[in-house]
Amino acid sequence: MLSNAVTKRMRPLLGTFVEIGIETLDDTQLMNIAFSHAFHAIEQVQQQMSFHSAASDLTRLNAAPGMWHLMPANLVSVLHKAKQLAKDTDELFNCTVGGHLIAKGKLPNHFSHAPIPLGHADDIEIKHLDVRLKRPVIITLDGIAKGYAVDQGVNALLQCGIEKGWINAGGDMRVFGDLHLPVAQRSADGIQSLTTLHNQALATSEVSRANPYDYPGYIVKGNGEQPHDGTVSVMADETWLADAMTKVLIQLPPELRGQMAQQCNAHYIAP
Repeated sequence: MLSNAVTKRMRPLLGTFVEIGIETLDDTQLMNIAFSHAFHAIEQVQQQMSFHSAASDLTRLNAAPGMWHLMPANLVSVLHKAKQLAKDTDELFNCTVGGHLIAKGKLPNHFSHAPIPLGHADDIEIKHLDVRLKRPVIITLDGIAKGYAVDQGVNALLQCGIEKGWINAGGDMRVFGDLHLPVAQRSADGIQSLTTLHNQALATSEVSRANPYDYPGYIVKGNGEQPHDGTVSVMADETWLADAMTKVLIQLPPELRGQMAQQCNAHYIAP
């Protein structure tokens, strides 16, 4: 169960507040180092993969289609995961919808060329750490990068010798070690118990078309349309997968979500 002997830190990152909780140690210096390394790992993902930053590596890639670019290993890893998940879900997961989202005013336009609204995973070509966009598609990793950042933060904690704890980035969260963390979810009906995490990751995504221009999340299908309103929560071993699968399952009827999640080594939490 959750112990009182937990030390927590919080910082604004990834467009939300990131909370890290770890077991309280007698070695205060080690704890401070672990927090510092974990937040640095998360911030590094943000710097590399932020669509909103004109200076990010992702923006540099999007700005010059047809050219090869040397990319950071983390970014290449996420692109590999995105391409594979697109294949596994018959393109229900599609990171090449950035042009459409720019046209809708949902993402900033840093680019001088006219992008294709929607593309395919095959538009992304990867050779080692070199990446090229075959066509002028615009990649957005908003559906996967936050989860990946949480995983990187957890890896940093483990490398520092931290044996149990959690990271929560605005609902994308992962618990590791001998720790059982109860999780609740806020809904129109109030706060309800959702699950208990133990060496697992969890992500939740919501679609609401009632006020889409003010709503912080905006999920689109491969054809550019929004799915029906709803909320989806997914558990997986790693947060990047839980994060990405919420974007997949929200597009499916509820009766098909469990099977798709299982095919991708994830678990759909039915309401």
